[in-house]
Amino acid sequence: MTAFRPTVRIIGTGGSIAGVGPNRLDYTLYPELGQHLTIAQSLKRIPEVDEVARVRSEDLVSVGSTAIGPGEWLRLSRRINQVFQEEGDVAGVVVTHGTATLEETAYFLHLTIKSARPVVVTGAMRPPT
Repeated sequence: MTAFRPTVRIIGTGGSIAGVGPNRLDYTLYPELGQHLTIAQSLKRIPEVDEVARVRSEDLVSVGSTAIGPGEWLRLSRRINQVFQEEGDVAGVVVTHGTATLEETAYFLHLTIKSARPVVVTGAMRPPT
C-alpha cells in the first residue's frame, strides 16, 4: 500500500534560506561561502522530502529579503492565487524567503490570497548568539 503524499508547491524568493552552508543541513554558515541555491538545488540536498510530499517547485525571484517590497508581493500573490486556481491537487504553498522582511510578506499574502488552503512562508533560522 502506498501512503498518501499531498502535492505541495514551493515558490522560492531567494534570501538567507537559499544560502549554501558547509553541509546539506547547515543553513546558518552560508555567508562564508557566498553561494545561493535555486529551489530545485535546495530540494536535491534534502531528498527525504519525497517521503512526505509530492513537490512542484519554482523560483519566482532570487533576491535578499530587503529587496522584496510591494512589486514582488503583488507578483507573489498573483502567482499563488494562480496556482490555487489552476492546480486543484495542490494542498498548499510554501514560500521560501529571507528573514529580514518575512513577516511583511506573510501579512500581505494573508490579506490577498483567495484560498483557504495553507500558505507557509519560511526562512532560515539562525541560532541565538
